[in-house]
Amino acid sequence: MERNIPVVLPQWLDDCLRYHHQFPCDLYRLPTPSIYYQHKPNPATIFKYPQGKQASSLVPSKDLVRKRPLHNQVVYFGKDVQFIKAKEADKQAKEGAEASRQLWYTLVQEMGGTVSEDYNPHRVTIVILKYRSSLEYKQAIQDKKCIASCGWISNTYCRGYMCSPLDTLLDYPIPKVGIAGMEKCVIALTGFKGENRTFLNRLIFACGAYFATKLAKDTTYLICGGGYGDKYAELPNYPNVIRVNHLWLEDCYAQFRMIDYRSDRRYTYIPKDNALLEGTVGHTRLIPHVIDRFKDDMYDYEPQTVYQEYEMGFIEERKPRKAAMRAQFVLNEHIMPDANAYEREYRNKK
Repeated sequence: MERNIPVVLPQWLDDCLRYHHQFPCDLYRLPTPSIYYQHKPNPATIFKYPQGKQASSLVPSKDLVRKRPLHNQVVYFGKDVQFIKAKEADKQAKEGAEASRQLWYTLVQEMGGTVSEDYNPHRVTIVILKYRSSLEYKQAIQDKKCIASCGWISNTYCRGYMCSPLDTLLDYPIPKVGIAGMEKCVIALTGFKGENRTFLNRLIFACGAYFATKLAKDTTYLICGGGYGDKYAELPNYPNVIRVNHLWLEDCYAQFRMIDYRSDRRYTYIPKDNALLEGTVGHTRLIPHVIDRFKDDMYDYEPQTVYQEYEMGFIEERKPRKAAMRAQFVLNEHIMPDANAYEREYRNKK
């Protein structure tokens, strides 16, 4: 320590070998590492990821008024954010977008921040975007701004303190193009509830994979929170379904590549007790050198990957009637069956 030789957690070497990249020591440096720190004072806890007017249901941190985590911060919501983009839609959509916009602006103001309607690099400190591939994203990187998603705003509101948007996978803008190979994956969940289930559900779509509410012949993966549940019990009837835990999905997204589940035995560890893995959901960080690959990507078109069909709003379809029909289809075919199946599974456990 006297010679300024960094003393780091052993995970630093493990991560360097796993990702074939030499990471900076700062995040792992003792006595107060910012990752793999069990008693970290400000952990990047995940909460709900609301869309639009759903933000009104958020419960603020008890310390929000006292800590004011966005004090002196100026926030700009980019043009690809849903309620900003809808300004150019029909009258009804505009009215809904305006209500959503006011809600999100209020969240920022309650946290002590201010909102800028225009991007001024000399004034704006935080840029909120949906996608990683746009002119605004590229400009924000060049201007060295803090870049985050709406999910980061809502999580900060509930946490009561600021974390890096890279600390949680969905606190940062998502890619417009899914992971190569994920479009062939049909993924089901079992053993998760609440925010953890919602987080993983969204992550499946953000990877570009399909979400399955129940096991079927075309299901490729079952992500298990533990060794019990209706879907887990059905596995013998579907020998082709690969059983993994959530760490595999999170690492695929963080590294933005299709990882062989057999490459790391952590991915196939399924404990009998769900509580053993429950606390690790959403703790995977984004990797800076992987994020850097997107800084020169430019996509003017809307993404064609499967997550555009997710009802929770990754993308707005241009034709209102088509959007309404598609949203209703996804709600009926995916969201509600999954919620109902989970309720049945939960009642059976009792």
